[in-house]
Amino acid sequence: MKEHHGIWTKEFIMVFVMSLFSSTAAYMTYPLITQYALSIKNDIGLASMIAGLMSLMGLLISPFAGMITDSFNIKKVLQCSYLFYVFILLSHILATNIPLLIIMRLLVGISFAVNSVAGTVFSTHFIARERMAEGLGYAALANILAQAIGPGLGLYLVELSGYSLTFFAAAMCAAVSLLFVTLLPYMQEKRPHFSFHKISFTDLIALEYADFMLIAALLSISSSWVTTYLSLIAIERNIVNVGLFFTFYSAFMAFVRPMFGTLHDQRGIYTVMLPAILCESLAIFMIGNAASLLLILASSLFKAIGQGAGSPALQAEVIKRMDKNRSGVAASTVLIGMHIGNAFGPMLGGVFVKDLGFAKMFSGFAVLSLILNFILLSLRYRKDKATS
Repeated sequence: MKEHHGIWTKEFIMVFVMSLFSSTAAYMTYPLITQYALSIKNDIGLASMIAGLMSLMGLLISPFAGMITDSFNIKKVLQCSYLFYVFILLSHILATNIPLLIIMRLLVGISFAVNSVAGTVFSTHFIARERMAEGLGYAALANILAQAIGPGLGLYLVELSGYSLTFFAAAMCAAVSLLFVTLLPYMQEKRPHFSFHKISFTDLIALEYADFMLIAALLSISSSWVTTYLSLIAIERNIVNVGLFFTFYSAFMAFVRPMFGTLHDQRGIYTVMLPAILCESLAIFMIGNAASLLLILASSLFKAIGQGAGSPALQAEVIKRMDKNRSGVAASTVLIGMHIGNAFGPMLGGVFVKDLGFAKMFSGFAVLSLILNFILLSLRYRKDKATS
């Protein structure tokens, strides 16, 4: 495999476009699933459960996605996964009842998990190891752009011609990703011989970095609450144009991720994670207690530093620390934490919000997550110092 010392090489740009279209397909459809489920059956509890199925399946599949990525040709894994993604998105058009929709969301979760793990590892082959955090920060900009483009495009297509057109357009975006991964030059590096009889737990998850996984889970719980409850907070408090939060958040993320990626490569993980966990807790506290649009928009900067700097730093650090033959397990370990947060965050919120309300629930979690994240980070720092 050719060494890459710059970031924006031709191959990296192709990986970026591949990720952009794949993420756009996801963001075109994911925010609409609750609404689509309600159009089939008017049951908000059932619709919320269906919306969380993708992350739940992603949580179950991610460990195996890491093992598959480490054991087989990554390019072929991605090709198969994107082809499957195209097929499943098209199949949503036929999912006109709840049982079929549940099956489709579970299958999307499988594809999403493989795409996320294999896509991340694939991109690392076109980034110099000493600039890994910076490169993954730039690669993550594809996801940020997709967040800005996808939901609005999906809603527009639904209003224009219904859900079928939206699912078809999303499938075409996934097809573009399939095209780019096919065109990308890639020579498979030698991998250990794979055997189902020799699978161990360490092939599925890097337990030595369980602390990073738990930090990623806590960051993702807060993000899932923002996605789930921000519009409801705005309605309760008569705050208009709350959707601008996501516009500001995406704009800030575009600066935060590469900037903190460079800082990570130069100064280390703790220089990034300390401000990240502080800003994440501050953002959640501000949103939970916001009485105006101005405060919500101000929180988007702190949220961008928390999630935008924190999650990529955790993933890049594990990938850098682990052997290259275990890059898939490294990537999936942090993703498992993110899936835990995304899958169970809304469920936890549903348990507490009725009794506590938004302000107390968000404020309590802001304090609790800050304490837990600081403890986990301190223990890792002490471990690193002891082994250095």
